[in-house]
Amino acid sequence: MRKVVGNSQYQKLANALLVLRLLRKGSTTRVAIARELGLQPSTVTYNINRLLEAGLVRESLQEPETGKTTTLGRRAVMLELNSDIFRVIGLELLADCGWASVLDAKGSVLYSQKVEYPTLEGFEPRERFEHLVKDVVDRVFSFCDGFPILGVGIALPGIVESNAQAVRDCWTHALKGQDFSSFFQKTFSFPIIMENDANCCVQRYLFEGAEERRDNFLYLLARRYPRTHVPEGVSPFGIGLGLVFGGTLYRGSESRAGEFVSAMMNPSVQGRQLATAMDDLETDGAMRHALLSELAANIRSIASVLDPQTIYLGGFLTDYFAEVQTLLSDDVRDKVVYANAHNDASEGAAVNVLSLFYRIPQVGDTSSGAWRWSSLLQSAIE
Repeated sequence: MRKVVGNSQYQKLANALLVLRLLRKGSTTRVAIARELGLQPSTVTYNINRLLEAGLVRESLQEPETGKTTTLGRRAVMLELNSDIFRVIGLELLADCGWASVLDAKGSVLYSQKVEYPTLEGFEPRERFEHLVKDVVDRVFSFCDGFPILGVGIALPGIVESNAQAVRDCWTHALKGQDFSSFFQKTFSFPIIMENDANCCVQRYLFEGAEERRDNFLYLLARRYPRTHVPEGVSPFGIGLGLVFGGTLYRGSESRAGEFVSAMMNPSVQGRQLATAMDDLETDGAMRHALLSELAANIRSIASVLDPQTIYLGGFLTDYFAEVQTLLSDDVRDKVVYANAHNDASEGAAVNVLSLFYRIPQVGDTSSGAWRWSSLLQSAIE
């Protein structure tokens, strides 16, 4: 294990997070924690006591895994992460409707459902988006059963800045170059962080498979939108890629990684990602086959270049599972997993918040300082 160095406060934070990340896997004892993390028993005792006081950890009635009991000495006390210390909300905000999920501190999904939008006519795009976020968060809050909210993650189509507060380009909400940091801070008592929808999808599987060494994979998110919600000249189909290399989300040099454009597209054509032009997948079987064939050819090319362990396909590709299967080459088909894009994006948005909370910072790293939610962690390390 890489040695964590730094000042005393940093070391305490790192040790506390190491303990919390270990307890996410399941209940264990103080002795097992010290052995697994390579920490001194006194260090573990200090951290556990502080985490118990903060409410992040609680004692469990579960017996040790060995199942052995003894009449001599003190029985080992099992410890577990307090899954009820807070709730996390994840939202996917599409053009015409949304999807909401609520997760506990362990990342278990407690609620996941479609969300209808309120009528918001007559507003400019920024104002409309602010009203939309406020309305949806307020409604989903009622499903958190009165527990404190750690934060809200929002999945959006388009390009979101790496600071998670600004949208560079999102046509589904007509947003360009909009920074919402002041709005979020003034309106909510908890952090709001935004991310590209395909990136949220891979975050879900990255968090879920962290202990399975799932290091290199991609998620192709294929959306179709009602023509009434699509701007003039823009295709009703949206394709995005989420990329993970070496166990880390790859955002690219300008946060544009994953912006898909078919290799078959004419460079002079704007507003489309696919060379095959059509409005509805159900009305013309031949054209649908051509569109799916184009996507399958691009998937094979991407897989050949990146050599991922797994390729997740979500969105309308799952609706045509049988047809897509016949279009994929054997080498690609063996790596493909069909996924639920709605749940993946909203749950991944919530996981994005959890990942920041449990992330162990590197020495000198201040990028995640704003996400430390001092009311919880600060009391555990002081």
